[in-house]
Amino acid sequence: MSAITRKTKIDASLFYDTKDNNKQLIQLLEHHINKTGELEKLILDYEYGKGKIDNIEILKDTLVSNENLIGKFKAGYHISEYSICAAIDYTDVHSMDIDFAIDKDTNELILTGETRYERFDEI
Repeated sequence: MSAITRKTKIDASLFYDTKDNNKQLIQLLEHHINKTGELEKLILDYEYGKGKIDNIEILKDTLVSNENLIGKFKAGYHISEYSICAAIDYTDVHSMDIDFAIDKDTNELILTGETRYERFDEI
C-alpha cells in the first residue's frame, strides 16, 4: 500500500502573504494546481486503468490550512467508461482527500492523495 505524492516547484513566498486570508490562499493554490497539472497527475496515478478522468476540481469550502501552510482539501472528479463491445456506458462522480504542504525551504508544493491498497495476489 502506498500514497501517491506529487511535488512541484513554486514560489512559496507568495503563499506566506495569504496566511490570514483563506480566500486568497484558495485562489492561489487553485491557480498553481491548475497551472502545474499535478492534481490531475496524482488522480490519474491513483485511478489508473479505471476509465477516462475529467472535471477535476477542488471542491468548494473543503480547503483548510494551518499557519504553517499545511492543510487538506477534497478533490472531485468524474470517471467515465464507454465500450460498445462490453455494453459499458457510465460516468461516476468520485472524490479524494488530498493533503498539501507548502515548503518554504525547498519552494515546493507537495500534494499527497489517499492510500492506494494493492492486492498482492495480482502482482
